[in-house]
Amino acid sequence: MFRRTLLITALSLSLGACATQLAEPPVADAAKPATAASKRAPNIIFLIGDGTGFEFISAYRYAMSELGQPLASTPFDEILVGAATTYPDDDTWVTDSAASATALATGVKSYNGAIGVDSQQHPQQTLMEKAREHGWHTGAVSTSQVNHATPASFFTHHSSRKMYNEIADSFASTRYGDKWSFDVLLGGGMSYFNREDKNWLPELEAQGMTVVDNYQQLDSVQQLPVLGLFAPVAIPYAIDDEPRLAQLTHNALRLLSSAQTQSGEPFALMVEGSKIDWCGHANDIACAVHEVSDFAQALQVALDFQKQNPNTLIVVTADHSTGGLTLGQGGEYAWYSERVMAIENSLEVLVAGVLERSRDEWRSYLEPRLNLPLSDEQWQQLLATEMSGSEDKRDHAKRIHAALVKVISETTRTGWTTSGHTAVDVPIMAIGPYADQLRGYKDNTDIAKVLLQIVR
Repeated sequence: MFRRTLLITALSLSLGACATQLAEPPVADAAKPATAASKRAPNIIFLIGDGTGFEFISAYRYAMSELGQPLASTPFDEILVGAATTYPDDDTWVTDSAASATALATGVKSYNGAIGVDSQQHPQQTLMEKAREHGWHTGAVSTSQVNHATPASFFTHHSSRKMYNEIADSFASTRYGDKWSFDVLLGGGMSYFNREDKNWLPELEAQGMTVVDNYQQLDSVQQLPVLGLFAPVAIPYAIDDEPRLAQLTHNALRLLSSAQTQSGEPFALMVEGSKIDWCGHANDIACAVHEVSDFAQALQVALDFQKQNPNTLIVVTADHSTGGLTLGQGGEYAWYSERVMAIENSLEVLVAGVLERSRDEWRSYLEPRLNLPLSDEQWQQLLATEMSGSEDKRDHAKRIHAALVKVISETTRTGWTTSGHTAVDVPIMAIGPYADQLRGYKDNTDIAKVLLQIVR
């Protein structure tokens, strides 16, 4: 656990140092009178942890700590200012990501599934659209596909979040004069921009868009606009690959701050830790902690940038919480964070690995990847999920997944109440100009209203 923690800390410090070095303000700006500088609208960095209720941040903090020692500090600790409600304009208190992202982007409540439209499906001006109209630079970073609900709601207008191809088409075709709606768009989703019925990539490149599909290429890009698509759909889970959100955030800030130096105009950047939510849906605690860690590293990059560029507002919140996570389960007063951190893969990878093997190979495959003190009875529960004659592979995978969730939850004392979302309040964190306006108990639309007022 602690070697992993040190690696995470080292990466965070390394990326933070890069962000700090690149973010130094130009000499010309420093020479202007303080009164003129104070009148300029601040940059906005809006970080959204999809599915990240308070309980996920607690899990991350405990997983980074050692029993008997002071709790580990996290980038979230010093900037908490309040909490927000998340309910939609629908027949329920429980929101989905689309309705909540629409509220966070426009300041208007809508129905579950809505992308940038109100409950009557009328398009509502988003933060990024207003910023673009005022000459700002804009961008988004996501570990899901870039045409997923949250980034889509900041840039497009659709009646349903399921219109993935149409949302990709909107990103590729929406223009403000000679500019696209974004300067930087980074995440997954290649399969939606290069598909059988339409391949946007040659057309976009011919029109001046820089399209990249690998991280090394992104690190050397200098020319805007940039569309970075690093996976066919979503970027792999951090626990299975590498944490990527901090690297993407660093590059987005590098490119946007460079553009700002040339134009003198502010920028608005939305950063989504998308797959915290996906881990919550899967009731996968180890996956969730690693995704929150990835999100925390991205926040640290933003905080390092803000230190060098104080006329920058950072806002952090969640669209909702997912899974009904509890740290403690089965009546035992314990949560075994060290067991959580010993798990080496997501349930997605583990289930796929089991399905590729015969039943007599399951234990030898799972044992070194779970690294948990499972009893013989628990192993028998897992091995009993062999495929029945009338069952298809998908149903078999669901039973294996459920069996793994059960034994991991019992062994780590992690509780889950649902595979869906919950209606609990979510944190608001903020630092920089206007941060005080987000203090206290708010609705998610209040956050958007503050940000929209800043753009001028």
